[in-house]
Amino acid sequence: MKNSMIILKLSLMIYVVCARLEMSDIESIEKTLLGVGKDLLINPNGPLNPLRGYIFHKSGYMYNKRLYSSGIDTDYSLKKSDVSTEGPHQYIYTRNPENDKPYMDYNYSYTGSFENKKIYEDVDGYRFHTDYLAEFHQQMIYMFPCENRALSIEPCRNDSFTRVLRACRNKKDGLYLLAALFLLSEGVDVPIEIEKSVQEEEKIVLKQIYSDFCPIIGIPLRLESIMQCGRRQMVYQKTTEDIVLFFKKLCAEPFLSDLENCREPADITEEFRLGHFLDSPKFLIQSYIFEYIDDIYQYELFAECILKLLNYLLEDYPGTSNAQKELIKKAIDCCFVKHEVYESIVNNYAADIYSLKSKIDNAAILPFTCPEVVPSYARVPENIPENSEDLVQDEPLQYSDHVETMLLNLFTCLTYNPETNLCSTENMPGASTAVREFFNKYSVPTESASQTKHRDWCRVVSRLNNPKIRYVREGRTELCGGLENILYVIYELLSENVDIRDIIENIINLSYNTGAERLESIKELFFNVLNYLAGNHQIEIMPSTFVYIRNDKQLFDIFGSIIIAFKDNNKKESIRLDILPKYSRFSLVSEFRDFSEEVESKLIQIKEEYYSADNYTEQLIWNYANETLRCFDETSPKLDSESLDWLIMETLYSSNSMLLFGHINSLEYKARIANFFSINISNIKRLRQTDQFLRIIRNIIGSVFLDRQNDRMEILLASFISNSRHSEYYPKIDYEPKTADILEIDAGDIWNLLSDIIYTCNSNEIFRESFRNILKHPICQSDTVEIFGIYTSFDIICHELVEKHKSDILQITLREMEENITPYNKEGFNNIMFLWLAHACAESPYTPDTIKNLYMRIDPEEIADNYREWVAIQEKTDFTRALAVLETEKNLLCTVGTARYDEFIRLFKGRSSSAPSGSSSTNPKITSRKRKRPSK
Repeated sequence: MKNSMIILKLSLMIYVVCARLEMSDIESIEKTLLGVGKDLLINPNGPLNPLRGYIFHKSGYMYNKRLYSSGIDTDYSLKKSDVSTEGPHQYIYTRNPENDKPYMDYNYSYTGSFENKKIYEDVDGYRFHTDYLAEFHQQMIYMFPCENRALSIEPCRNDSFTRVLRACRNKKDGLYLLAALFLLSEGVDVPIEIEKSVQEEEKIVLKQIYSDFCPIIGIPLRLESIMQCGRRQMVYQKTTEDIVLFFKKLCAEPFLSDLENCREPADITEEFRLGHFLDSPKFLIQSYIFEYIDDIYQYELFAECILKLLNYLLEDYPGTSNAQKELIKKAIDCCFVKHEVYESIVNNYAADIYSLKSKIDNAAILPFTCPEVVPSYARVPENIPENSEDLVQDEPLQYSDHVETMLLNLFTCLTYNPETNLCSTENMPGASTAVREFFNKYSVPTESASQTKHRDWCRVVSRLNNPKIRYVREGRTELCGGLENILYVIYELLSENVDIRDIIENIINLSYNTGAERLESIKELFFNVLNYLAGNHQIEIMPSTFVYIRNDKQLFDIFGSIIIAFKDNNKKESIRLDILPKYSRFSLVSEFRDFSEEVESKLIQIKEEYYSADNYTEQLIWNYANETLRCFDETSPKLDSESLDWLIMETLYSSNSMLLFGHINSLEYKARIANFFSINISNIKRLRQTDQFLRIIRNIIGSVFLDRQNDRMEILLASFISNSRHSEYYPKIDYEPKTADILEIDAGDIWNLLSDIIYTCNSNEIFRESFRNILKHPICQSDTVEIFGIYTSFDIICHELVEKHKSDILQITLREMEENITPYNKEGFNNIMFLWLAHACAESPYTPDTIKNLYMRIDPEEIADNYREWVAIQEKTDFTRALAVLETEKNLLCTVGTARYDEFIRLFKGRSSSAPSGSSSTNPKITSRKRKRPSK
């Protein structure tokens, strides 16, 4: 009876959690005794060790694979809006992860057949049957719907695998289902089937079991759902059926042979870097289990389910063949180890990672040190039970708490004290009783938020007694987005602070406060409120973009994005709030990298200790430490050109290599990858639409908020302007930089683009092709002198370019400029070369080759007096020194007569001692425009 009650309690707990295990939990699980005799432990080197899932998550493997894999055609689009504005063109961007699809046409070459089915060899150099990768990626989409751009198992449709697990009346059924899929991925043929003998009562079952202790699984495949029209209807769970059938196929040909091609790597330097294991069902189910289970007791129960299934299949199930029995014995040895054997295993895996995590947490000034530990939204019931262990009766009425989670994360940052590593409302005067009680209960930051924590917070912000707060549902749950609405929520959360409430009430309710004036006053109010609340930090509000528009209910509110920088102890971390009509999101602008020496030492220690890794778990730990250490220098890009060069070569053999270098989440990192590809690969050869690397880049670009001008420019400028095939490669993006108005692309953008191309391209040929494409852009024709007639451009071409690609590239580049500029602006080109020559002669030491290359392209007789006078008064020019340099290099320059040389001497000597009357420091050939890069 006692054991039954324990099982019942554990079963109930299964429902109320949906986040992830903490490192402290993983340490405890490693030491937990299992089995009837309590003489077994989880094998630390085996697939059941939850540390694997933790590192998958922290390293971003599943995040990258789900959102950017070449096997998935992500659903996004960018279209030009029909709305006419006085500013830059407006664009409409959409991204719908729930509509992602697997690619059915891989870039394969035919190599043979098996039972009349074609076998193809992909660019990774291993063989798959035609259906395997398509089905594998389809199950990944089903298991990780990823609503709101975050890696998530939360359902966004009525037909959902996660929903089926949570709806199990006998909660152990859900764990047995996961255990069955886990064992199927390990090659154990578990007798689980889809039972359809009774119409509209389909369910997942185990075959008949002749044993008293192993339960029969009976999970219904029809769940009650609320349709868009509001009507209740039983919905068949087709995605769950497909997932079960896919895992069942793994124990038979042809998929059985495919598993050998994505096995766990045996060598870290070769096999691991190829990333073949990312196409493995083991990786898929282990990643899902880590996202689904966040409780020690639940994980122990899950491990017991696996052990019971293995023992049953080995000893009692009549359909187990001798070959299968050998596989089962192997699975038992892989998953579990005897207590006395465990003691002899040298294993500090969890302890090492936990120690590293603690040191990073102590060095940080925010409770979130990397994007993967920021709590994501959850599905929350509209009617939350008072007892967190009670079953939820209104499962179809659950909602995604996007706005609530954004506020939870924001308040967690505002209440966090980096000195104590705890959250407290002590420095938040006037916080309501509910807010104080919440942070008293959840004072210790965690790497994820449990379902209970989500529900408790939703209790705090739901049904607030303020009619001005808008909710999506009539029951006053699920907050609407919008800055004004959020301010009213904060107003209620500070119910005992009269001063701040008066300020919010007065500013929002000013009758004359409308339009642009209202937008600015509300923004300023929000910034002031955050400053007031940030008692443990100094905060800085970065430039933000907000608009005053209608929401989904046709009510006006303020929407946009804001970046908030938190400062403490000479450290700085930034967060971003996206407050949009359809959803809201909290994110870190970048991963915390301001590590202490203690953290760096620990990373180096782990990297050295696991350098000679001889098993998969150790390989994962080594790679995690290596990639974390790579980010130690926060001034460096995530990957430098040399690393990207190597990475591209690796990707020629495996499209998964790109996904092993940490989370591809920051705009800077995405732009670096996309630019490198567009400039170095797709610019020099025509790619097929099935090219796997092209598909990854499409997905990376499609993940950016392309309707934001700054984001769009950073990710698309190099990919589109410097590559003439952009419309062919990116058909979902309706954007043509050649027709973009001058308010969107200016000289500063071209300067930045030139620097990016120089930094990124890996050959003279590639730079020349990219530079030629840039010169053909209309802005280079209309604003030639503005772009190139300034020291910034001279510095980029004559210094940055030459330093990266040596002096011979300068002659090639100047020739391209001459050929592309002189047909429409010969005078402008001549003037630019004269200015650059003046800069080159003023340098100490100067470069004779640079001077000669510029000198030979100038017609001195065409330099106007007013332009010469303007050049003479510019910084970093010195006509006296220029004359001396020309005298010194006379033999180098006078290869054919001296008449031309004498004209140059006249130019530099003829300048008056002071600028003529009416002269200006402004270039007579330049008109002022926006966003210029500062001169160096």
